[in-house]
Amino acid sequence: MTDDVEDPEPSEDQVPAAVFDATRALLWVDAASDARHVAADLVNGLGGEVVPASAEHPHSIPADISFGDGEPLLPAAPAGSTARTALDRYLARFLLDAHRAIELASRTQRLTEAATTDLLTGLPNRRILTRALGRLEGDDTVIMIDLDEFKEVNDTLGHEVGDDVLRAFGAVLMSTVRARDLVGRFGGEEFMVVVAPPVGADAFLHRLRAEWTASRPLTVTFSAGIAHHTGDAHTTIRRADDALYQAKREGRDRWVWATPLPAATASTGIDEDPDPTDR
Repeated sequence: MTDDVEDPEPSEDQVPAAVFDATRALLWVDAASDARHVAADLVNGLGGEVVPASAEHPHSIPADISFGDGEPLLPAAPAGSTARTALDRYLARFLLDAHRAIELASRTQRLTEAATTDLLTGLPNRRILTRALGRLEGDDTVIMIDLDEFKEVNDTLGHEVGDDVLRAFGAVLMSTVRARDLVGRFGGEEFMVVVAPPVGADAFLHRLRAEWTASRPLTVTFSAGIAHHTGDAHTTIRRADDALYQAKREGRDRWVWATPLPAATASTGIDEDPDPTDR
């Protein structure tokens, strides 16, 4: 009687090119959909075919290669065929490697999101905003926004309620800006928006005020400071921030431009707002 001996690992010159290609392709996998395509190419490259699990193919192998992306898929090849032998030898190891590649890609994506996204509001954080400032163009307008008397909300109603307000304001900001505009949480209850032409800052802030008034969980207003891009990002931010605190000093619930504008275009946003609850 002899002990069963496992087949030795094939040497490199015995491994089909399709296996090398598929394994190399795993280096570029970002999601399950990518791995699904690579696995299908491998099955075809080894002489098999890919069939839906629902088809109950007579030569299917019970190994789902969809990785949870869409309809389950199975490799298939007749028993005893060269394709079946190759699939039996190489597919299981490949699937393990593919699952690991998907896991690593997902982990990398989560780390990237954590490094660039404010976890409370889901908006870009200060780090990504700082990077984006280097791409400001001459016609861009920077708006610094701060929720009024927000400390009182935290002190009287608790930080959980305060967090709810921040999340709600972040959601309104995201729904108000256009895809080409930039928005993010600068820190605390302060947010930054970069508005590109042709939409002006005043029009954006009027729209933001209307959306916020209609959906805010508490009667919390905001103040804002606006500055045209000066050519230097840090100077532009400082001027917008100075204008913001001028708006605070003038009574809050308004916005102020960092530089004087003609009377026809200057706005504090008060005269046009008939809603007394927003003051």
